[in-house]
Amino acid sequence: MTVILLHLAYLGAIGFSLCTLGWLVLKAHRNQVTKALAVCQMLIIIWCLPQLFLAFVTSAGMKYGLYGISYIGISLIGSAWLIFSFFYCGKEVNVGGRLLLAGISLFDYGMFLTNGFHHLFYREFGLETVVYGPVFYFHMAFTYICVVLGMGAVLRHFRKNRVAGVHVLVIVLAAAVPLLFNMLYLSGAVKAGFDLTPPVFALSSFLMLTAVFRYDFLDINVAASRHIFASVSEGVIVCNKRGRVTYCNQAACRLTDVKNGDEYEYVWERLWENMPAGELEREKARGKAQDKGLVLDLPGGDKVRLKHYILRDRKGNETGGVLLLTDVGEYYELLRQSRELAVSEQRLAIEQERNRIAQEVHDTTGHTLTMIQSLIKLIRIEYQQEAGDEGSKELTEYLKQAQELASGGIRELRWSINHLRQCSAYELVTQGVNQLAGSVKEMNVEVEIQGEDGPRYSHLSAVVYRCMREAITNCLKYAHASHMDVIVKFGERLINVYIFDNGQGCAAVKEHHGLSGIRRRVEEAGGQVRFLSSEGEGFQIFIELPVTGNEET
Repeated sequence: MTVILLHLAYLGAIGFSLCTLGWLVLKAHRNQVTKALAVCQMLIIIWCLPQLFLAFVTSAGMKYGLYGISYIGISLIGSAWLIFSFFYCGKEVNVGGRLLLAGISLFDYGMFLTNGFHHLFYREFGLETVVYGPVFYFHMAFTYICVVLGMGAVLRHFRKNRVAGVHVLVIVLAAAVPLLFNMLYLSGAVKAGFDLTPPVFALSSFLMLTAVFRYDFLDINVAASRHIFASVSEGVIVCNKRGRVTYCNQAACRLTDVKNGDEYEYVWERLWENMPAGELEREKARGKAQDKGLVLDLPGGDKVRLKHYILRDRKGNETGGVLLLTDVGEYYELLRQSRELAVSEQRLAIEQERNRIAQEVHDTTGHTLTMIQSLIKLIRIEYQQEAGDEGSKELTEYLKQAQELASGGIRELRWSINHLRQCSAYELVTQGVNQLAGSVKEMNVEVEIQGEDGPRYSHLSAVVYRCMREAITNCLKYAHASHMDVIVKFGERLINVYIFDNGQGCAAVKEHHGLSGIRRRVEEAGGQVRFLSSEGEGFQIFIELPVTGNEET
């Protein structure tokens, strides 16, 4: 009966450890902590598995072979537990420390394998009797020290993070119970006739399985977050304090072409590819990303909002970072379309109102001037017929001048209305600029276009057209220039217009009706304008117009 219960205990220890190991391998997030715990569970299985067959051995050699397999787990379990404990508490075990622990464990196992030459591990080893040697007790003391140090580190970590008492109890029992029973067996306090440690591992493995699944010993919510974040549309990139990417979901991989294990700085380089190259500008951008978020154009053409979070411990030390990438391309495309629609509707309303006013002016003022011209003409004819050659030459001259003024007023009215309608008809900035340049006959106007015009600039067409028309009018009236240069530069965020003439210039620029009209139109569009001149050096106008407003919300 005792043998059956003993074998059931061995099977329980192996089964519970296999469940924990299977979950760690298949479901848990792959990191140092889970890998170290998986090694511990594997060593417990190796320790317990040969115990199932000890009841069936018939010679000391068979027994020694089974012990050789079991002692692989026994020799390494102390070192593996201590390394796991330090990893779990967020502490690093350097290469030297790992080599030292592994070296002591391998030394113990080597002494076991070579016991026939020195008998320091077992003084006697027979089918029925086993007498331990000094190396065995050194190995057990080393294992106890490792387990106790590991438990102490975990308990300090629990206390620091204020873990509930029941959680602490489960973990302590999982590690302490096998250690306690092993000490009782080796000291001879319990005469069981067999090693109590392997069957007690059934209870220990059950407690560890409970700790992992019931009490979040490995922060299961963090491990499961891999599946949660994988299904969200936002990109999630997590890095550790050593500057390595430890997690990158599918959305982040698609947006940035980054993968687990990449350097964190490489992620920033990918994000900054379309940013200004200056280090100061990039530092400001990082600060903005941490503060309220930053909208970026990625190399693949996506537009994302970047939010950077720095993770810190209680002492304020940086422990990692998280980048959230939200695809806002569709939002900004809809925003751009709505703005373009609003501009189009506004331009259509202005055009309709302008045409209405132009038509009314044409119908009323044009008709009135035409009637005045006709009446003056009839008066002249009637007066000349009645008065003949003796009529007043002075009155005849006045009537002639009045008729010419009326004719000139009609021509100016038609020219103004024509240009008013033409201005509203230009979809592109360059159309209005080239039309104005071609309509001037009194001087040579040369136009240079830098960059590419397009519909995205069309809402500024009327502003540029009116400013250039006013500049040409002022030049013809006052500058006495023979040549004018106009440069229109299309940029990503600005339109720059430069107008230069070779006229007589002026010592001091005074903004009367024409220049003040240019300034008013430019400032209403959110831009800036400067006028420069000096005696004999011509007149210069510098206009800067923003293409769009601030898009970040």
